[in-house]
Amino acid sequence: MKGRTLKTNFAINVFGALVPLAVALVTVPIYVRHIGDARYGVLSIVWVLLGYFGFLDLGLSRASANALARLRNAPREARARVLVTTLVLNLGLGLFGSACLAIFGSYLLQHVLTVPEMLKPEIAQAFPWIVGLFPLALLSGVGIGALESREHFLLANVLQVSGMSLGQIVPVILAVMVGPSLTIVIPAAAIARALTVAATLVAVYRDEGPLSWAAFDKHQAKKLLSYGGWVSVSGVISPILTSLDQLVIGSVLNVAAVAHYAVPMNLILRSQILPSAMTRTLFPRFSHSEVGDANMLAKSSAIFLACSYAVLVGPGIFAMHSFMQLWLGSDFAVNARGVGEILLVGAWINGLAFIPGGLLQARGRPDVVAKFHVLELFPFLGILWVSAHFFGLPGIAAAWTIRVSSDAVLLFVASGILDLSLILRLSLLLSLLLVAMSTVLIFDFSLTEAAVAAFVSTVIIALVSGYIDMRFRKLIVSVLTLRPNVGAL
Repeated sequence: MKGRTLKTNFAINVFGALVPLAVALVTVPIYVRHIGDARYGVLSIVWVLLGYFGFLDLGLSRASANALARLRNAPREARARVLVTTLVLNLGLGLFGSACLAIFGSYLLQHVLTVPEMLKPEIAQAFPWIVGLFPLALLSGVGIGALESREHFLLANVLQVSGMSLGQIVPVILAVMVGPSLTIVIPAAAIARALTVAATLVAVYRDEGPLSWAAFDKHQAKKLLSYGGWVSVSGVISPILTSLDQLVIGSVLNVAAVAHYAVPMNLILRSQILPSAMTRTLFPRFSHSEVGDANMLAKSSAIFLACSYAVLVGPGIFAMHSFMQLWLGSDFAVNARGVGEILLVGAWINGLAFIPGGLLQARGRPDVVAKFHVLELFPFLGILWVSAHFFGLPGIAAAWTIRVSSDAVLLFVASGILDLSLILRLSLLLSLLLVAMSTVLIFDFSLTEAAVAAFVSTVIIALVSGYIDMRFRKLIVSVLTLRPNVGAL
């Protein structure tokens, strides 16, 4: 397959990540208006619970995607052993997770959280539907991984976007037309999810069938659990690393300061759609490629990602404070000053780390990624504590940036793709972003000045990126001339 296929898959994955955001922007206000704050709060907690119990997947979806990509051209029987084994394991884990959710989730919703009495009967009636959602989520992960192992990203995204959209839109319609009760909204979301999972499994069967439960392989199960175990370690540690900063802020500073940090952080993490989509695109290709080919692809992809992401981050640094003023008011912007600008630099570095991290996992070394995350945990906590005491919120943002920078360096070195050429190119772009950040932290910009500075930084970073990477230069030319670029990625 040629580069055009990679470029197309990348565009599909970016689009597939943006559509859910657009749907959420439209549906969330309608949800809140028609079902009320309390019901929407319960609904949000339900999704959080399902997310927390997602660690019971044990990394098997990622493990099977890697194994199936490696068996891309293998006989159907070999692929069937991986797929059926993963489906059986995840079904069992899903049922176990449902039991845990039934025991602990119901108690949490009914007795730990402060829920209005009028909603408790609705929660009790809707809870069996919530419990039934969990196995569906685990089976869906395996199905999507199987499709992506063959690089069927269009179909995978259509199924995921359709399922998410149905799960958001159908309950909203019923809430408006029938009633706002959770006994209507939650079953509607569960049925929409079930239909999507069924469609996903049908699509997988079309590619991989015939399948039989007899294809379950104990030896394959052991290999999958070994790989997936390390992925799940990262899955458990990563949320801790992501939330430690906010816990320290609440402990050392105050809970109001958490909002001044969390809002720009959540906004900035949204910008990582680009590196996430690229890693998703590259993972199956990394998995079945020879080591040398995979390394070359990873290196060139890291450079292209660094250029394209920097063009977003550079002007974002200049625009952050003005955007916060317009969006949340001057008082909030003043209290959050410096946080977003520093975090944007960290987000750029962290985004680059997705490439070597994905490469290591594709090579069958998820343990390396997991060990680095464990290694970073306690030093990060110490740096956070000191930074909060002496430097406040900007210090916390700097601590997070230092942590993700260290993680990126470790991953690049461990993957073996770091060389002098890559170091120089990435360092040049990083220097431009650091200059932009320092300028914003030192000087106060008016809205007009920030807009001008954002434009100038876009031009400068685009020119430097074009010098660094010929493919990026072709991309810029194609955008300016409105001609499709077939050479990117």
